[in-house]
Amino acid sequence: MEAGAFQPVEPVLIVDDDADWGKECAFSLRQMGYEPFVATSADEALALFVDHDISIAIVDYNLPGLDGITLIQEMAQQAEAEGRQLRFVMATGYATKDVAIDAMRASAIDFLEKPISQADLRRALQRIRGLPPAPGARKVLIDKISNLSTELQRLAHLIDEPGRPSAAAAPAAPAEALLPAASSPLPGEPVTPDQLTVFIRDQLRRETKRRAIGGGELFGDPAWAMLLDLLLAKIEKRQVSVSSACIASGAPMSTALRLVRRLVDEEVLCRLPDEHDRRRHFLAINPKCEQPLVDYLTEQVRQRG
Repeated sequence: MEAGAFQPVEPVLIVDDDADWGKECAFSLRQMGYEPFVATSADEALALFVDHDISIAIVDYNLPGLDGITLIQEMAQQAEAEGRQLRFVMATGYATKDVAIDAMRASAIDFLEKPISQADLRRALQRIRGLPPAPGARKVLIDKISNLSTELQRLAHLIDEPGRPSAAAAPAAPAEALLPAASSPLPGEPVTPDQLTVFIRDQLRRETKRRAIGGGELFGDPAWAMLLDLLLAKIEKRQVSVSSACIASGAPMSTALRLVRRLVDEEVLCRLPDEHDRRRHFLAINPKCEQPLVDYLTEQVRQRG
């Protein structure tokens, strides 16, 4: 309590594959009045960032797989796309001039060498808290969490109820225009947007089952799942955020984010700014790839009959 008002506990993300150091750092943060979240890998860190109102991250330089610098860059890009405020402290047991320069280039606000005393940690956090906050960041985050919750419910519905079409589904004029007028699954019957929607949903369910073979990533095709979900969104007149597209791909968040950047670079996907918040982006299939995709799926509908 300060001046009779409740002060919310600020969450801080700790990313370090050294579990013991993570626990020590978390203990220090609790003593200073913060709420720590500990991740031992990049994927775990990205998942915690999506699920919690985290604006400060303490990241170890040497991480297995995705190194600390790359993780900071990915999290910073995701935070910027979502309009969220996120500031970094880089920690390392091997401090060098080059490491420090890399940290600053990667948007780290501070750089601490292990072992880190509680006093040094406190000063670093005080410096971060002294910086002006990004306007409207919390509101954007709340909206984002709400959207992600809706998206997860939609994906769960898609998997659990195979025969029931989505209540939000509605044929869109642009999507109808993409369908060849003379094509049909049976003689004399054109392929309708509803038929295409049912087929896409079936393909997404099959993709989910295929990913489950071998326990996860071995047999999945995240790019194909992402494209199918984005086309379904086009037919249903929905906009899909970057994070929602990553979830739909079924890949770990770090892998999915790299895939999104590659598909955008290859001009398969387009990033579209949110008209109401220019800091946030949606994804859509590039029109030059959309028609061939629809043609291919329409042919599949015909063959299935």
